[in-house]
Amino acid sequence: MFGIDIECDKSRNAYYIPQGEREEMLGNDLKMWLLHSFAINNRLSSDLSLRKRVQFEPIPGGIEHLEPLMEALEKSLEIEMQYRRYYGKYDIKQYRCKPLALKLFKQRWYLIALNEKEEIRCYALDRIDSLSLTETTFKAPVDFDLQTHFQDAFGIYVEPDLKAEEILVKADKDQSNFLKGLPLHHSQRIVEETDDYTIFSWRLKPSYDFIQQLLTMNAHIEVLEPISLRERIKGLLEEMLGKY
Repeated sequence: MFGIDIECDKSRNAYYIPQGEREEMLGNDLKMWLLHSFAINNRLSSDLSLRKRVQFEPIPGGIEHLEPLMEALEKSLEIEMQYRRYYGKYDIKQYRCKPLALKLFKQRWYLIALNEKEEIRCYALDRIDSLSLTETTFKAPVDFDLQTHFQDAFGIYVEPDLKAEEILVKADKDQSNFLKGLPLHHSQRIVEETDDYTIFSWRLKPSYDFIQQLLTMNAHIEVLEPISLRERIKGLLEEMLGKY
């Protein structure tokens, strides 16, 4: 189950996961997510009294599209969908895409696909009104790798026009504890640490998603570098202040 090898030690009459398999499992986000979900489901199923004491964050929608999209990924089938656009003119547009991958971010599922111009685009599943599989097959780009694609990205949008930069942020003591406990990105490291603050560094693209994340930490942080990002945050805060 879940692609995990389980071996039997007859001398101890016990089953175990080999060391190498355990290390690979701990480094595999998908396997760990599936295992935790499976374990929690089993626990809730065996103890009905727990059901009212465990609450999950609801997924906005679109999970009904996961199964057909999995089939499209498995068989390399092009899809057609009606998709709601939120930016610019709000409307519903017909798209034909070549699915490459699925990604979960902040309880929302996204489809990573090639559009009709062969550009890699991202589509939120909860904004898909309808979806159908075609009989047209395609070959995914041999150089596409999901991990590499999001290597320098925070969140879901890669923004190809942006370049990865070293970003330095000074966080107060309280916010520092949160960032240490739940790093924002795999590149996170501590540059300086005192009793009052910690300076964190990330190597990534200063994308819209990342800026939004920084703003959620409000006065607990200060962007130090790059200056362009510092000025952008300052401009956004001034614009926000002007509304009050």
